[in-house]
Amino acid sequence: MSPSGFDNNRKFASLLRQMAALLEEDGVAFKPAAYRRAAQTITDLDKDIAEINDVKEFKKLPGVGEAIATKAVEFLSTGRIPHLDQLIAKHGGLSEELMMIEDLGPKRVRQIEELGIHKTEELIEAAKAGKLRDLPRFSEVIEKKILDNALNVEERSRRIPLEEAKPRVEKLLKALRAVSGVHRAEAAGSYRREKETVGDIDIVAVTDDAETVSNAIAALPFVEHVAAHGGTKLSFNLEGGLRTDIRFVKPDQWGSALLYFTGSKEHNIFLRKRAIERGWKLNEYALFEGDKVIASKEEEDIYKALDLPWMKPKTRL
Repeated sequence: MSPSGFDNNRKFASLLRQMAALLEEDGVAFKPAAYRRAAQTITDLDKDIAEINDVKEFKKLPGVGEAIATKAVEFLSTGRIPHLDQLIAKHGGLSEELMMIEDLGPKRVRQIEELGIHKTEELIEAAKAGKLRDLPRFSEVIEKKILDNALNVEERSRRIPLEEAKPRVEKLLKALRAVSGVHRAEAAGSYRREKETVGDIDIVAVTDDAETVSNAIAALPFVEHVAAHGGTKLSFNLEGGLRTDIRFVKPDQWGSALLYFTGSKEHNIFLRKRAIERGWKLNEYALFEGDKVIASKEEEDIYKALDLPWMKPKTRL
C-alpha cells in the first residue's frame, strides 16, 4: 500500500504478535517479549517497512535484531514468515484469519474453532449472537472485546468508496481545526489523491503541543477505539470503524510531512531519487543537504527546490 495506512507494517506486526503467542504457549523464554517489543516498534514506525527492506537497516530499529530483521525481509518478499507457518502447523493448523485478531491467542482460537468457526465473518456473527461468552475462560466482556477487534480487522481489510468516506473525514477535519492548539490539518493518503476507494485515513496536523491536542482529539464523541496515543501519532476508529491515523508535526515540517503521507509510494520514491541525484535527502521531516534544511514548510517549496512544478495530489500516481 502507499504511505497511507502502512498495511505492510500492520500485517507484519500482527504476524510477530502471533509468533509471540505461539512461542509463549510452547514455554519458550524471552522470545515472546522480544517479538512483542519488535511488533510495537513496527506499529509505531512512521514509514512503510517496504521502504526499508534491508536487514542492516531493520536492525537499526529499537528491539529489532538479526532474526526479526531477516523475517521482515522474508515477509516483504513473500507475504509470509516461514517460521510462523511452521509454528502454526505444529499447533494443528490454526485459522490464520482468527490468529490475526487481537486478543485471540492459540488457546482461544482452538476453542472457537471447536464451534465450527474458522473465518472472521463467522466469528463476528457468533459474537453478535452471544455464542462465545459461555466458553471456558471467556465472558461477556471478553466476547465484546473480541467482537470489536474482529470488526476492526474486517474494516481494515476492505476499502470503501471515497464518497462514502467523505462525510466522516470532513466532519473530523472540521472538529480538528476547532481544537485549541491545532494550526493546520489536512487529510493525506489515497483520500487526498482522490482515489475511487480509500482504506485507512491519514491526517497531518500542525501543533506545538501534541500531547494536549492528542488528548483533546481522543475525547471527541465520534472517536472510537483509540489504539495508539503518543506524542507524534494518534490512531483510532471513526464512527463506523474507519481507521484513522493523525500525525502531529511542527509548523516548519508541514510541507514535507503532507507530501510524504500523501504519497503515493512510487511518487515518493521518484522524489527521493531526484533528491539523491543532487546529493540531498528527502524524508517526512524535510529536504536536506547534509544537516541543512533546504525546504520543508510547504509542498511547493520542495518541488521548486527539485526543479519540478507542484503536482496536484490526484496526479501523484
